[in-house]
Amino acid sequence: MAKKANILLVDDYEVNIDLLEAYLELSDIPVNIYKAYNGAQAYAYIEQQSLDMILLDVMLPDASGYDICRHLKNIRMYQNIPVIMITALNDKESMLEGLKAGADEFLTKPVDSHELILRVRNLLKMKAIANDLDERYTQLHNELVIATELQKSFLPQTVPAYDNIELEVLYKPSSFIGGDFYDFLQIDDTRLGILICDVKGHGVASAMITATIKFQLNSLQDMYLHPEQLLEQLNNGLEHFFSHTSNDFFVTACYGVLDLEQRTFTYSNAGHGYPCHCRKDGITMLENQKGLPLGILADVEYDCQQVQLAPEESLFLYTDGIFEIELRQKEKRSCSSLPDFFADEQEPVNMESIEELKQEIRKYTWQNQIADDINFIAITFRK
Repeated sequence: MAKKANILLVDDYEVNIDLLEAYLELSDIPVNIYKAYNGAQAYAYIEQQSLDMILLDVMLPDASGYDICRHLKNIRMYQNIPVIMITALNDKESMLEGLKAGADEFLTKPVDSHELILRVRNLLKMKAIANDLDERYTQLHNELVIATELQKSFLPQTVPAYDNIELEVLYKPSSFIGGDFYDFLQIDDTRLGILICDVKGHGVASAMITATIKFQLNSLQDMYLHPEQLLEQLNNGLEHFFSHTSNDFFVTACYGVLDLEQRTFTYSNAGHGYPCHCRKDGITMLENQKGLPLGILADVEYDCQQVQLAPEESLFLYTDGIFEIELRQKEKRSCSSLPDFFADEQEPVNMESIEELKQEIRKYTWQNQIADDINFIAITFRK
């Protein structure tokens, strides 16, 4: 048995409502009829009943049909309720006013029964489609919220603290579920593994890939000291995972081991942006022979390099989203590289410079929609 449509008839003349009710009940459309003879009653029904349609007279003793319709369409939960405005006015201006107020259809009195039934039937079909889309959107939204919380759980909940270094992290996803991922892998008291990744794409797929990387890391603890071996194993695992999908997924990554006693960073790169070394005498990108991004081909070999870090020197690991935003709005400068950002610094890059970069990025992302995720990790050795 078809579900009955709840239709509210609003008119200050009872005879008009009775006529509309008769037309609807004589049709093959299953309906429940509600009647309102003024604006106050109409508002009460709108709030109390789950309505599928409103047939609304323009001129009521205590309200304008235009105002009721406008009010209805300005509230999210009522926007999908179709409104047919019915009036004795048949001039173009009145029709335009009704359409501006958000009416879906406009009928003039005396109402033709065949035209009324046709428009009611079509609008009810459209509402059913809109309701279905709303339900699908709600379901998708709920799934995205769950996936977002799941992905957040894979990220470090705290930043490791040490006496001789400062670790600064900024993570700004561009959407519900970002494609960037980072992790800190505690090896022992003096050595820390640092991984930063950029998954191609966003959404639920990126959350699944992040989960895959996280689960792999948990099973590769014996390789935390060997960046090239860790990336090789991650690559093989992701290549196997991606081979069972129809999409061309891949992940860029940089993994390194920070030695707190030796003040060294030993790292390997899988198609990721070069680490940025900020020294007292300048800033350089640690260019090396990049390996292929993870997940494209199996059995890829990665090389390993090491950089020495002096006191008050910094090392930046980052994803490419940082280069797609415009920082320092007054100068209209684009941050095409980290050396560009710090180019005007009179003093060596320090924690104040890093904090300034973080604040610039936060300010920009508050005011603008970003197209890509932003993630960076700054490592600075204290004096």
